[in-house]
Amino acid sequence: MEKGSEEVPEVCRGIISNIGETVFENPELGLKITVWEAVHPSVNIFYRTFEVRNTSNLVKHLRFFSNQNYRILETKIGETAVIDKNTLIHYKRDRYFLHASDPPFDQYAVGTAEWKGLEGTWRDMESDASLSGNPVAHGSVDSTLGWTLPELKPGESTRLHYWIVLGKKYCSVLQIHKRVKEAGRKALFHHNFNFWNSFTEQVSVLPESARMSQLPQRVSKCFYRSLLAVVAHMDINGSIIASCDSDIKQFGADLYSYCWPRDAAWVCLALDRARYHHLTAETFEFFAKTITPRGNFLHKYTPAGDFGSTWHPVPMIQIDETGLPLYALYNNWEIEKSVWTTGRYYRRLVLPTANYLVKAIDRETDLPISSFDLWEERKGVHTYSACTVYAGLNGAYELSRSLGDYDNANIWKEAAERIRKSILEKLYDERLRRFRRGLNDATLDSSVFAVWYLGILPPDDIRVAQTMEAIERELKRPSGGIARYLHDTYFGYMNSWIICTLWLSQWHSAVGNLDRALELLDWCAAHAHPAGLFSEQIDDRGNPLSVLPLAWSHSTYVLAVLEYLQALEKKESSSCDYPE
Repeated sequence: MEKGSEEVPEVCRGIISNIGETVFENPELGLKITVWEAVHPSVNIFYRTFEVRNTSNLVKHLRFFSNQNYRILETKIGETAVIDKNTLIHYKRDRYFLHASDPPFDQYAVGTAEWKGLEGTWRDMESDASLSGNPVAHGSVDSTLGWTLPELKPGESTRLHYWIVLGKKYCSVLQIHKRVKEAGRKALFHHNFNFWNSFTEQVSVLPESARMSQLPQRVSKCFYRSLLAVVAHMDINGSIIASCDSDIKQFGADLYSYCWPRDAAWVCLALDRARYHHLTAETFEFFAKTITPRGNFLHKYTPAGDFGSTWHPVPMIQIDETGLPLYALYNNWEIEKSVWTTGRYYRRLVLPTANYLVKAIDRETDLPISSFDLWEERKGVHTYSACTVYAGLNGAYELSRSLGDYDNANIWKEAAERIRKSILEKLYDERLRRFRRGLNDATLDSSVFAVWYLGILPPDDIRVAQTMEAIERELKRPSGGIARYLHDTYFGYMNSWIICTLWLSQWHSAVGNLDRALELLDWCAAHAHPAGLFSEQIDDRGNPLSVLPLAWSHSTYVLAVLEYLQALEKKESSSCDYPE
């Protein structure tokens, strides 16, 4: 038996390989490192297991190092790092990060980093693979831990188990660390992976689950990974950040770690479709707490619910970000039929947002007022935005009828129908034989899929078919994916976007072209990161670009797979020959 092989429970190994495994290999060094990761479902513990394998023909004597360089509370000022027995603790104010391992580290160094030319303790590691042993430092600090691995003969491996405990007090992180040691590694792995297995097993209640086995393996794998990725972007207060990617720097020095109401609403649509209603209820509560007194939502919010950074001038409106949360609440009612949820948020969400949307209809055009588009690049009257306002108002009409508020129901229905009529009259271009991006913008844009998806027209209407066929014909890229719009230059020229490719897949499912729908689903799965995560974009060579992962990409994948399976069930049921 290889060294350490008994230390990951047998029952967990298959789960780990499907959910939390990353492999790094360097043939020149003759090393292969496999990393398994887990986050505890209820306690603030991040856990990693490293397997170091000697793939060379020589005996290896190795040391393993880990460097920590935090910006606690967003700055490097006033931090402390200290060695306490077999643990390392970084802290500032009420933020504590405890690091420990099994076997314990046998080297350490704590010192100054990024201050007056000092780069950090990792320089000690690089210079001679030996650390100074300094036990404490304050100010702008970092730390490095080291482990001397046992001798590895060719083909042998060893494992190192490493965890980080987070807390608000020094004593609390030590207490949790003690519990980790007492429970043992097997209990921690069992708890983590059994929890998330049980979480994804809830999908088995769906009618579509009966045909899940008919999906290609990588498609089904990406489906379950997408469920996990979406939930990983949710906070306990119901906020859903767009991405947890810490590498991306959007527009100079900002991140994607904000809650866009648009992105969060699409996540709610996917979670409700998969029957995770308890999670969407948390997001509706977040919406109810962040809505403005006027009844609309602003550009984006911090995970705590504060108004986030923006590049939009006042009034900072993207009107689809008000229409979509309202539509998401209606979608929840359509699937769950919970009077409790509808009643709880009727006055807090439905009334203010629907009344705001009615006031936001231009009397001359019967379309929503000018606002920034979903790509947040241009201001105008856009087809996608108009469809979301229609969907929100039509949803409000249905919700009001379910609760007996017929006076408002009539107002909202009349407003929704005015928008629908104007979309068909003013945003469909007879000459181009497709829908335009906007009232004064004839650009072909994949976002006009909203015309059929949000209920303006059925998916098999000739105007929809012409539009979607134009998107597939003119926006298809050499890699096989679909671009956002003609001549897009964001992160390169007309890159494929995962969500745009999936919108086309959803349309093919809706009209019964199941082979093509599955082909597009499989294309997305083939272009996922090795960890199973979806980026925002894919370049023409098939490489991921921009933010990784993107919650919107994953939520759309969940919807697209379930809609494909539903269409497959419908097709197979209709083709059955019943005996007379």
